[in-house]
Amino acid sequence: IQRPVISVYKQMVYHSRHNGGNAQCVCGCPLVPLKSSRYKGPAPSAASLGLDDEFMDLVDEAIRSFRWNILFKNFEVLGDADRVLVYLTLWIQKCLSVASQASGVDEATRSLEVLAASDLPGPGDSGFILNSFFKPGTPQDCQIAKACLKQLRQETAHRFLKILYPSGQLNKWWSQFSKKRFMNLTL
Repeated sequence: IQRPVISVYKQMVYHSRHNGGNAQCVCGCPLVPLKSSRYKGPAPSAASLGLDDEFMDLVDEAIRSFRWNILFKNFEVLGDADRVLVYLTLWIQKCLSVASQASGVDEATRSLEVLAASDLPGPGDSGFILNSFFKPGTPQDCQIAKACLKQLRQETAHRFLKILYPSGQLNKWWSQFSKKRFMNLTL
């Protein structure tokens, strides 16, 4: 008796919709538009480019794909936006870690706002764990890329806190991912 061959479905990570776009790139970091211009930085606002409210920016993509992508140990970068998606996935992981140690929504908000606004290592810095993902550039380009990543961190923390604490209590469906490590890396 010959048994049928069972093929195992190979699961794929979520890749960004913004790959292959015409956004300006600095050190492999695309300056794609964000829904809001709440925080200062080089990324343009969606409204300034005439994009509607249905526009899904990189922050939305990172939050939406986090619970799927966090389960993977490998991530094949298919474009410049994927580099930022990897960075934001690691940032959301850091947000979960900080929020899980906080005593409540107020302490988590304060901690994450301070952390997001701080000058963390970026492309070109020796302490940046994703230097192999991002492209080298001039010192000025590295500063622009760091400013873009800072703007993305701040916007992500702002939006993610609303999801993480929908009614003032830590959302257990999100907090269960606080101990997971994406690609065995942490920011």
